[in-house]
Amino acid sequence: MDEFSVLFAVRNLFALGNYQIAINELSTSSRLLQSPEAQVEAKVYLYRSYVGQGKYNIVISDITERDPPEVQAIKLLAIYLQAKQKGDPAAAEQAISSSTALLSDGANNINPTIQLATATIQVNEGFLEEALRILHSRGKNLECAALVIQIYVQMDRIDLARKEVASVKSWAEDALLAQLIEAWVDLRVGGAKYQDAFYIFEEFAQSNTAATVKLLNNLAVSNLALGRYPEAESQLLEALNKDNNDADTLVNLIVCSNLTSKPLDVISRYVNQLRDVAPQHAFLQDLDLKNSLFDRAAARYAVA
Repeated sequence: MDEFSVLFAVRNLFALGNYQIAINELSTSSRLLQSPEAQVEAKVYLYRSYVGQGKYNIVISDITERDPPEVQAIKLLAIYLQAKQKGDPAAAEQAISSSTALLSDGANNINPTIQLATATIQVNEGFLEEALRILHSRGKNLECAALVIQIYVQMDRIDLARKEVASVKSWAEDALLAQLIEAWVDLRVGGAKYQDAFYIFEEFAQSNTAATVKLLNNLAVSNLALGRYPEAESQLLEALNKDNNDADTLVNLIVCSNLTSKPLDVISRYVNQLRDVAPQHAFLQDLDLKNSLFDRAAARYAVA
């Protein structure tokens, strides 16, 4: 196996959420990575995999000022995500400022990894237009294109998302991530596209030794859209068994539990678990806002 094959495998493992296997692959194949470019890319995926696992301290403590700028960008992303998790706005703001400064330093503004890390922070802050500006000069980079599509979906610009998918397929049609991108957009298009998305996720889940938490959530969301609630619940519980701190799994379980009329105490437990692992999650902020608006409206009709 050469360094191209190693990195190709790691990219696919990362895209599917197989973070630990990606870490193991990089650890066992490090001697095959001879070129400086390959070594930097491997280091980027190693630390991004730790970020994907939520192991921010490993990333923060391991990466030093001697590491290349793109590796530094992953450290800043880890610092930011840890600060958000701990509810530390000062540390989060410092990470935002540092990532912006790193991006503007020399040719860093056209480095895909630095673009991706900085834009991800901006997306988490809700600054979608700023993230798109950062990714404007992304070139033919699949992960940057994937983030652009996710932003368009968040903005409810499905027309632009579909246009971007078509562009990606013109130069990376067979790539695993390109197919995942298409399935994400299919879920928002709806109708017959729900089934198309399900088939894509199912194919990847069956072609790997074990379905990842990410794939199980994608399958579950597809089944929820298709009205197949028992299948969705089974997949979400399997995902929860793999990682009981995954915020996406908990959010989807809350939705699934409501759709299947689960007892309120069951739903409350999932909500409280989500508050423990991701207190700043957008779902919770929206839920709290709606509860507040309901209470205010109900108070208007309360009996004096």
